[in-house]
Amino acid sequence: MKNPQAVFDSHMDAVATLNPELVIQDYTTDAIFITPDKTYKGQQEIFEFYKEFLPNFKDFDFITQKQEVHDNVVYFVWHGKNEYIAVQLATDTYITENGKIKQHTFAGIIN
Repeated sequence: MKNPQAVFDSHMDAVATLNPELVIQDYTTDAIFITPDKTYKGQQEIFEFYKEFLPNFKDFDFITQKQEVHDNVVYFVWHGKNEYIAVQLATDTYITENGKIKQHTFAGIIN
């Protein structure tokens, strides 16, 4: 079973592939992903989010401002840009369970 840091690393590697099928493998079947616009429940809804969102991250330059792990919680603050999108500031919090993402929150200032 992956520890929370390994789950986060796996998730970031999957995001870099831009393949939502790989990204969703890091989530539990009953995961919840909360964003300012919508709460996604279960792998299928989360998959649909990534299917729409990931193409914006082609050649994206992630700049990590802070990343910490405490128990089963991973906190990530970042920004970055590419030709499609500019993220001034964003934060993700991941709560892991049994080597997978059980709960995930995201908020960001995106242009």
